[in-house]
Amino acid sequence: MVNEEIRMRRLSFAKYLVSIGDLNSENVIPFSATSILNYHDAIEFLFDLILEDNGLSSNDFSFMKCFDKINEIIENSNKTPSSLRGGLEKLKDRRVNLKHKGYFPSESDIQEAKSLTLNLFNEFCDKIYSLDYEEINLIYLLNDSKTKDYLLKINENDNDEAIITNLSLAFEFLLRNHENTKKTSIKKSPYQFLRRKMKSSRNLKLDNKDPMKNFVDDVNDNLLSLEKNLKILAFGINFNKYAKFRSIVPDVTWYLGSMEPEVNFRGDETINKNEMNFCLNFIIESALRLQQFDFEIPNNLGDFP
Repeated sequence: MVNEEIRMRRLSFAKYLVSIGDLNSENVIPFSATSILNYHDAIEFLFDLILEDNGLSSNDFSFMKCFDKINEIIENSNKTPSSLRGGLEKLKDRRVNLKHKGYFPSESDIQEAKSLTLNLFNEFCDKIYSLDYEEINLIYLLNDSKTKDYLLKINENDNDEAIITNLSLAFEFLLRNHENTKKTSIKKSPYQFLRRKMKSSRNLKLDNKDPMKNFVDDVNDNLLSLEKNLKILAFGINFNKYAKFRSIVPDVTWYLGSMEPEVNFRGDETINKNEMNFCLNFIIESALRLQQFDFEIPNNLGDFP
């Protein structure tokens, strides 16, 4: 029997795999074909959990035998077994054709796999765990943090500005908090790539008529932009996904003395459900990557080169 907290994390991860499949299914052939692999992996992950929860191991059964065993569990609890075996056989065969034979699925094959996966998750979550699949939140995969708090505030029925604000703040605090844990009282962050900051045109007391003002401001802006992008790469975050994220969600600005930054809205930002799901998955994926390789820096360590 798996304890409740671990069970919810594993169900959340299975749902995460489904969401990756949904995103890939929106792509064009042949790239959308990877959704078949995602859906199969997600279902296999769900099977593993259900069988383990019932004192069995998926290692003892084939993929389809796992399904049959779970149907036995459902029948033994006086519930109607699943009728999705035929569709599951098709998904299994399409995965084999793609992975081992190089045969690509059609668009209708992909949509059929998408529908099957959703129906199977809805049915098994309900009949095995008395749980609404839609209530399984991917955010449960994250450690407690301000990032998690902001993500939990997001509701697809909220207005676009509220959704974008929470996404922007969630990502900002993810990076900021991770970097802050790598600082000590005697040294700078290993992610601070500029040895020292240049003085601003204001510090240099350059007025608007001075031709050096624009030059100093441009150099500072370019250096800060370069450092910010280098940090994304240094954190191990997928830069192409980050670029897409930034095309949807604006950056923030911190003002002196403020506890929370302000989102740099242009005034024309909108976000649809697919974009919201992409941004949520990107932040969760980035957070999991940072959690996966976290480390502590000793206080007596000298400064970074």
